[in-house]
Amino acid sequence: MELQSKNSYYTPYEYKKVPEKWFARNEPDYRQVKNLLSGKKYAIVSYGSIEDTFCCAQYNTHDTESKLTDGVLAERATFEDPAWARFSRGVARSIVFDIGGIASIGEFSVRLLKENATAVRLPHNIAFSVSENGVDFETVVMMDNLRSDRESEVVISRAKLEPRVRARFVRVTFCCPVHVYIDQIEAIGKKDVMDARAVVPDKLEETTYPDRYCGAEQLGGAKDVVLAYFSEVKEEALGAEHFLPYVGYLNKEGKATDTFFDGYLFLPFVRFLYDRYKKRPLDKTMWQHYMDLQFLEGKNLDALEEACAQVQKDLGLEEFKVKVFFSILYPVVEQRAFGEIDGKMRDFTVLEDRIAALKWLIDEQETRFKEKNYKHLDLVGYYWFTEEIDYNDTQLLEMIRFTTDHVRSKGLITTWIPYYLASGYNDWRRLGFDMACYQPNYAFREDIPVQRLFDAAETAKLLGMCIELEVGGTKRWNVGHTRNYYAAGAVTGYMKDAAHMYYQGGMPGEYYKAYHSDDPELHSMYHDTYRFIKGTYPADGFDETEEQNA
Repeated sequence: MELQSKNSYYTPYEYKKVPEKWFARNEPDYRQVKNLLSGKKYAIVSYGSIEDTFCCAQYNTHDTESKLTDGVLAERATFEDPAWARFSRGVARSIVFDIGGIASIGEFSVRLLKENATAVRLPHNIAFSVSENGVDFETVVMMDNLRSDRESEVVISRAKLEPRVRARFVRVTFCCPVHVYIDQIEAIGKKDVMDARAVVPDKLEETTYPDRYCGAEQLGGAKDVVLAYFSEVKEEALGAEHFLPYVGYLNKEGKATDTFFDGYLFLPFVRFLYDRYKKRPLDKTMWQHYMDLQFLEGKNLDALEEACAQVQKDLGLEEFKVKVFFSILYPVVEQRAFGEIDGKMRDFTVLEDRIAALKWLIDEQETRFKEKNYKHLDLVGYYWFTEEIDYNDTQLLEMIRFTTDHVRSKGLITTWIPYYLASGYNDWRRLGFDMACYQPNYAFREDIPVQRLFDAAETAKLLGMCIELEVGGTKRWNVGHTRNYYAAGAVTGYMKDAAHMYYQGGMPGEYYKAYHSDDPELHSMYHDTYRFIKGTYPADGFDETEEQNA
């Protein structure tokens, strides 16, 4: 099976260095302040593949139409207005304008549409970069306050430069979570550059789009981390026997012949935190209950410690440790009486109280972990539980900023696992997380084509993320989809080059079932997973049924 090539919907663009070119002083508009982009053509560069369905004028306006510089403004705050240039899906876009000569720029402006009913969103930020030679760019403006409380609105954002900057090329970059509509982009300035400073090139692209996977060094030293969901019901707590097939690669007799997963992220069942799709406003007693079960005597964390000791003995190792991550629960704003912290009743409509609860949760888990004095478990980080960024929660960014700073102050890391095209997924670094793991969400429907894995891999590599491997069940097609995750990893490089996190339902989980299964097909999933973790799964190991349908 071949990796399908990246689409080329837009006219291909290559950054090329050009010689200096200045406007002549005798030009009649030499000192006139105006929109330097008016009537100019431009190139559109797409970061990440755009699904074929969206490669059409209905979703993505082609660069040949020059809608962004034609001076035509939308008259209505609706997607139906023909003035809008449309951008849909993919990771992000860069619009590159050539003014034609080096000019002085003092202001940028952009007009966007927000329309909730049609999922036309405001991008989380827009970066304006400039260059004198077409290759070396400096980011001079980052618009990150694009907000609107209305159902539909034309949103206008402006930013002034002081001092002015001289540039020939303007590049405007924004993420594209669903649909982004823009009718005009302006660079206000003049051809006279006497009052403008020179460009100082930066390295924004190297950090924002590193084009390399997140490896174990960014994940606290862990390469393969199991999402160890455990029940809020005490009687369903996990024992050492449930962890053994994960900690060690077991033979038929149940003895470890090699090590297996090297990291464990402890987190509650989704039903504990959500009522269908709505977050449950839990109080302090429920957060405390979750922690009590996590540290339950002889179960859960204690059970993992016991399983590690057994694997160490089986393999005759002098020392053996695995990495551990804890979860950060979400302070739901509807909770008006969370409970007392530092002698004060906390109200989650108040940012200070939400932050106090987050700090208490993080510190309490760390303290209790240290009290256990585990020999085989090494706490390396915390996981932000929600899988998307709800930008409607005006306090969210401050909560994340506090959390990431507080965790880092302890020498630990924060992780995040957004689902496929989740809100904020391509903004994870600016949000403050130390790493992020991307969900392909290929495992949960039989009809999703295998191309999804390649698209997710391309995006994860572009953004510097790792990959989540997912098992959706134990049916024949679930096993086949799991093989495709592994084979795609061998083809794209994420098998060896990336760290991985593994979703497989609540513990004991599907890998546990696969190990104990008498069905050869399901049992093979356990061994295929071992081959993937050890970097030996073959690139031609796609599921035959899927291969025939591709």
